[in-house]
Amino acid sequence: MPQIEISGLRYTYPEHSFQVEIDRQSFDSPLTAIVGQNGAGKSTLLKLLIGLITPQEGTIMINGVSIDELKPQAKLKQIGVTFQDPDDQLFNATVQKEVAWGLSQIESDQLMIKKAADQALVTVGLADKAAENPYDLSLSERKLLTFATVLAINPAIYLFDEPMMSLDWPSRKRMTNIFHQLVKSGHQVITITHDMDWVAAEFSTVHVMAHGQIAFSGTPSALFGNSGLVKRVGLLPPRIMTITSALGDHSVYLTPEDYCRKHKQVANNLN
Repeated sequence: MPQIEISGLRYTYPEHSFQVEIDRQSFDSPLTAIVGQNGAGKSTLLKLLIGLITPQEGTIMINGVSIDELKPQAKLKQIGVTFQDPDDQLFNATVQKEVAWGLSQIESDQLMIKKAADQALVTVGLADKAAENPYDLSLSERKLLTFATVLAINPAIYLFDEPMMSLDWPSRKRMTNIFHQLVKSGHQVITITHDMDWVAAEFSTVHVMAHGQIAFSGTPSALFGNSGLVKRVGLLPPRIMTITSALGDHSVYLTPEDYCRKHKQVANNLN
């Protein structure tokens, strides 16, 4: 399993005093969510992980190699990223060229590039849009297009910043399925998100950032079972827990199905 290791990390923005400070942290779970309030440091951490900004102190190791030692081509093979706003990373004349561009930076075989780009477009549901200009697509489709650009490269680690933002329900289901398929095939998926229902239902590990530090690392059950921590870091529990708490049931439920399953078991035991 791919792994990111952070040690003694310090980064302070030159124009103000906000600092990301992480003494030691490993990202080694297949499907990981990074959550926290706006301004907690999540996007700064993502930029550090992909080398867009350089820490003043500390090291970031990707699969045992310092990110500083990775050449651009090697970095593309190790780690891929999509940003919150798809317009920040789209610049080619057609959808097909957009998907092929990143892969062309590390691969010269044009037939292989085309096959990989075509397959990526099929995977995200945009195969019929290949000849269109990216900016003729809807916002949801442009978001899916950025996913395709990374899928075509097929890096070891995927980083997604708010991947579900602007997606309709079918696209959300498609992307969730893609994430699980990536994990099943040996990749690591790390995503920044504000969607606590999605985190509770789908993720194996969650890291909470607050004031530039990682305030919690563990399972969704452990996070949402600690109501004091959830309140302190400004998160909301899954909606099913908000509903059941209002009814006087303060158990941990990650999904409505989780609630039904547990209560069915209780009923069976009573019978």
